[in-house]
Amino acid sequence: MTNFNPLLALAIFMSLLLVGCSNDSFANVVASEKTLPSNFHEIAFERDSTPFFQYLVRKSVTRSEFEQTWNLYGFENKMPNIYFNKKDIFFIGVLESGSCPYTIKNVELSPDNRTMKVPLTEPEGACTSDATPRTFVVQIDKKISKDIVNVVIVQSGIETNVPFEN
Repeated sequence: MTNFNPLLALAIFMSLLLVGCSNDSFANVVASEKTLPSNFHEIAFERDSTPFFQYLVRKSVTRSEFEQTWNLYGFENKMPNIYFNKKDIFFIGVLESGSCPYTIKNVELSPDNRTMKVPLTEPEGACTSDATPRTFVVQIDKKISKDIVNVVIVQSGIETNVPFEN
C-alpha cells in the first residue's frame, strides 16, 4: 500500500497542473450591469445582415482608460480593483431580453491568441423580445490580451466579428 501513495500524490499534482494551465482561466467577468452608454445606438457596431444585433466593445489597458470607459458605459456600482500591470479589461455591451439575461461562462481563445470568442448564454424557456442593456467587464491576462485583434460574439448561435477600440 505504501507504493500506491506516491503515485496517487503524483496523479493529483499532475491533474492540478493541467487544470491550472487550462485556457478557461485566462479571462473572467469582474462586473456586469444593465447599462450601456447613452448614445449606444449611434456608436455601436451593428451586423449588416439579419439578425441586426448591436455590440459595443472597448479595451482598457490603464487605470485612466478603465475609469473613462466605466463612466462611458454608465456603471453605477463601485469599480473593481484591477491590477493593470498584469491584466487588461474588455467592456462588452449588448442588448438582451429583459426576462432572460445573458451570462458569459467560458470565453474562448483561438490557438494563435488573436481571436477571443465570447459566447452569450441565456436561460432556457420563453423570453420577452424587448431589448434591454447589458455590459460585461471581462478581465484578461495582459500577456494574452496584447495579441487579441478580433472579438467574436456568439449570440443565439450566430457569430459576429466585432471591432473594438482601446
